[in-house]
Amino acid sequence: MSLFRTYAGLSRDIYYLCLARTINSTGDFIFSLITLVLTLQMGMSVVSAGIFVSMAALISGPGVLLGGYLSDLIGKKTIIVSGQVLSALMIISCAFWSGTMTIGYLLIAVMFFISITRPAYNALIIQLCPEEKERKSAFSLMYLGANLGIALGPLIAGFFIKDYVHIVFLSIGTVFLISTFIILKKVHVGSSEQATQTATGDSHHHTQQQQGSESLPSPLFPMLLKNPLVVFFIAVSFLNYFIYMQYSFSLPLQMNQTFGENGAAYYGSVMTINAISVILMTTLVLSVTRSFTALNSIAAGALFYGIGFGALYLLGDWPHFAIVTASTMLWTIGEILVQTNINLYIASRVPDTHQGRFNGLLLFVGCLGYTLSPYLTGLFIRSVNMESVWIIILGISLFYALCMVLLWYIEKNATTKRGLESSEFSKSI
Repeated sequence: MSLFRTYAGLSRDIYYLCLARTINSTGDFIFSLITLVLTLQMGMSVVSAGIFVSMAALISGPGVLLGGYLSDLIGKKTIIVSGQVLSALMIISCAFWSGTMTIGYLLIAVMFFISITRPAYNALIIQLCPEEKERKSAFSLMYLGANLGIALGPLIAGFFIKDYVHIVFLSIGTVFLISTFIILKKVHVGSSEQATQTATGDSHHHTQQQQGSESLPSPLFPMLLKNPLVVFFIAVSFLNYFIYMQYSFSLPLQMNQTFGENGAAYYGSVMTINAISVILMTTLVLSVTRSFTALNSIAAGALFYGIGFGALYLLGDWPHFAIVTASTMLWTIGEILVQTNINLYIASRVPDTHQGRFNGLLLFVGCLGYTLSPYLTGLFIRSVNMESVWIIILGISLFYALCMVLLWYIEKNATTKRGLESSEFSKSI
């Protein structure tokens, strides 16, 4: 299926939102920027710079929770615009604090405000796309654009960051402002509210949406109790982020162990293969799995995670980069399947009045996964050996896939039971 046919038929608001996200993502490498600036410009040790990176990661957790709540309270577009403007102003101000520790603290604050916008982006896509297939295409387009921007941004900044870091700060801040201007002027949320309220779903969800537009957000805890399967899905999604984090922690360690002093160069090649694969294969993967439910797609993605990362176990006996290349392409397919579908399950089961907070919870679980994965994996490596870790990751991936299949089976049986009860009730009348 062609790129045009895959993404045709989406609303103009979605195209502008994805364009803004693509532009914004070219400057969306704050973690790397913190490390590079503090070590190259400030002469800080790797350990000390790591503390700042950890602080930025930890502050993202409260950020996504607050962003989810505020999205439901004052509006998704408002949160995106506010968060990006504040981020842009702080990044631009870094250009005037070059060579001081203030930059480290400002970039941590930037990470906080960026994290606030994340659940708002996801919730806004859901609000703008009333149909599940439309949402799947929209999330895929957003994911594709974000990866394209992430691939280009660091590449361009790499030429300037050592001697002209102030230019990098000014450029990233300008990029954020351009992205914000597009959202402010071209993305119209009000026109989609009625469409969202009339989308397919049960009447309880409709009632919640209509009430939410007239009052403060209703409490989250009662909604969690009414949706235990969604709670289970969010909790189990910890495994997704735990597995996915291996590409930035265990994989470079494996490259160093297998290829020695050339390990860093080989790891750079892995990241290039991953970026190219995402850009080239996202549309194809979406086309092949268009008929899959969100849970089916995530389960398939977990299998590709397991096979892809598990294949790295073979490096113990066959230390060839061809194995790494095949592995990267396989786990990238898993990345595409999971990351473009993980928001869809929540989208069809949670009313619009709670989308921000549920997406915030999902992202918070993601922050926990990203934070704990390096530590726990490090314990695995110390207890066994480097190659054996990939067998453990294979097992975790299979368990994650099994959880998604189990969830799909429970929901399918519940739907069938409701259908039979409805049919029997009609006959009795």
